[in-house]
Amino acid sequence: MYAISDMMRISLAQYVIVFLVTVVSAFFVGQDAAYTALMAGLAYAVPTTLLALFLVLPKFLTAYSPSAVAVLGGEFVKILVVVLLLGLMVGYYENLHWPAFIFTIIAVANSYFIVLFKRH
Repeated sequence: MYAISDMMRISLAQYVIVFLVTVVSAFFVGQDAAYTALMAGLAYAVPTTLLALFLVLPKFLTAYSPSAVAVLGGEFVKILVVVLLLGLMVGYYENLHWPAFIFTIIAVANSYFIVLFKRH
């Protein structure tokens, strides 16, 4: 049960970081940077949340423990979806603000470390 709460905390931390980076980008840089930060952050946070739900929901239904293959396969699919969403964003969003894009991806991807360091 403790691992479930960690996955949920990581997912929640990612959404908080997306919100904070979006607000800071809107305040200091402008509207295009805020949209870029929001889309880039959600492109990373939403697949992570779906992976967490994929691993957690069966545990509530039965006495199920996800196998290593399920975890690794889910992580692989998550990475593919993130790369696909970010690639679509780069290809189709004309007003892409690169510094906001890169900073948001780095911040959201490192939210794992924020949750782990806060716990200890």
